[in-house]
Amino acid sequence: MNHARIAAEALRFRLGTLSESNGDDTSPVDTSEAGEILAACGDPRVDSALRMLGDTWREAGLEPTTIDRPWTAGDTARLRTVGGMQLLDTLDQLVTGVSRCRLPH
Repeated sequence: MNHARIAAEALRFRLGTLSESNGDDTSPVDTSEAGEILAACGDPRVDSALRMLGDTWREAGLEPTTIDRPWTAGDTARLRTVGGMQLLDTLDQLVTGVSRCRLPH
């Protein structure tokens, strides 16, 4: 499994929920780059969030090999049902992790 791609998909989903709430469907964040940053940073909070995301994915009955591919509406609905607010907190750990882990240019 590619942790950078898993993180990118999680970020794409979470940022999409933020865009939906304010009517904006564009994101200024390069989620692929952000996923690479998260996978490389070694932050324990990011690592924990990725583990929790994987656990929630499995609890939702989703195929483990698809977690690093674009998530369907059905995938996200099942994740939300199983993960609830804890899922959003977990995804928010990834969002804030990008800022914590960003390497200086």
